[in-house]
Amino acid sequence: MNRLAGGIGGTILPWQALERAPAGSKQRVLLWWIPTLVWLVVLACFSTDAFSADHTGSFLLRLIHAVYGDISFQTLQHINFVVRKSAHFFSYGFLSGVAFFAWRATFPSGKPWDLRWSGLAVLMSLAAGAGDEIHQRLVASRTPSSHDVMIDVAGGVFFQLVIHLLIGRRSLRWESLPR
Repeated sequence: MNRLAGGIGGTILPWQALERAPAGSKQRVLLWWIPTLVWLVVLACFSTDAFSADHTGSFLLRLIHAVYGDISFQTLQHINFVVRKSAHFFSYGFLSGVAFFAWRATFPSGKPWDLRWSGLAVLMSLAAGAGDEIHQRLVASRTPSSHDVMIDVAGGVFFQLVIHLLIGRRSLRWESLPR
């Protein structure tokens, strides 16, 4: 096991690892980008016909019938809408979260949190969300919506606020300590 200063018995705890910017070799930076790139591929798959409202609605209908029995078509439509918009919020929020750590590896500053990393991560959610909606214009069963892009960005901002609360506040306290 790697033993570095800090943590219990000198071991770095998982939350402490998140607070430390990674060392900056090019290979290490590329490793930090892998989750972001993989998630972008997953998001591209979500933009296909297989994840159209009709397909997700039929899946939800089978699931709800198995658990709760019959529901009205209007209730199913409402549930499908909420599930789909929540998926936008959380999937693009997650993209923003993994992108934060990739940007942190790319532009290390010695701090655990930097507004630049968060801003770039949110911009990545915006660009990916806009790209997703443009792609959906090319898929007959999909309906592009600028509202979805706003939901994507809201998810990105939310995830960045959570990261700031978990990491950034410690960073601000650390910087205010006398040296």
